[in-house]
Amino acid sequence: MFNLLANDVTITMQNVYTPFPIGMHLVFCIIATIVYGIQFISKKSLHYLLLLLACDATFITQINTSKPVITALFFVEMALLIGAAVFSFKYNKALKAKSAEKSKAPKQKADAVDSAFED
Repeated sequence: MFNLLANDVTITMQNVYTPFPIGMHLVFCIIATIVYGIQFISKKSLHYLLLLLACDATFITQINTSKPVITALFFVEMALLIGAAVFSFKYNKALKAKSAEKSKAPKQKADAVDSAFED
């Protein structure tokens, strides 16, 4: 399937900055956008949005391969990935704290039948 999509796009010389032809790279970026977008919407964590942007930013290498653009992309990618790691750490720490708080909380009796048999 990916080869068919890659062949539909005009055949150009493969650049050295990306391992995929432009068609496959475009499909990869679209899939990454969908997956990380859904995760960002459902889990409300910023690190999914940063990963989405980092994956999509790699498409710039298909358009422009000049040295300044590649250098700028390197620094942008590093910032996005470091930011994603930091926010992922904070997100997981908050989840652990919420889980610990939930397990510490006294259990409330929600069932009326349970309390009916207590003396």
